[in-house]
Amino acid sequence: MTQLIRAIFCSSLIFSFLLTNCAKKTTTPASGSLGKNEVSNLSTDDMSVAILYFVNTYRKSIGRVPVQPNHYESEVALQHSVRMARKITPFGHAGFESRIKAIEKQLGPMQATAENVAYGQMTAREVVDSWLQSPAHRKNIEGNYVLTGIGCAKSNTGVIYYTEIFTR
Repeated sequence: MTQLIRAIFCSSLIFSFLLTNCAKKTTTPASGSLGKNEVSNLSTDDMSVAILYFVNTYRKSIGRVPVQPNHYESEVALQHSVRMARKITPFGHAGFESRIKAIEKQLGPMQATAENVAYGQMTAREVVDSWLQSPAHRKNIEGNYVLTGIGCAKSNTGVIYYTEIFTR
């Protein structure tokens, strides 16, 4: 439980930084393009920031506005990734409606929602590229969304679980 609270706090700090600085400059992943052997050195918080960067880079390339990170959505996404990493919830979208209800309770009614999940030893670019190769996941990334929450969690065997929630 302490690790979950620490992960949420760290994730909150990163997304707070992004929210306060996104109008001033473009945030890029601190580590740039990472090779496979560097994945283990990257924190799950850094992965979340990098995934946001690559999703928004793609969205800009197709004329879409960037999605803005939302602290609460990120907490919900992180909780789902942690639950999958701990094998409490099976890998996938089980419980998606409950996650959206929790977000709506906090932020108000949503007009549209979507979720992408992934797992494995991948760089942030590989996660986003794998989603872009899937028509359903690409549709989510390209969708008419304004907010996003991203959470990554590592299992006790080192496998990383990724969740991105999109809302409007």
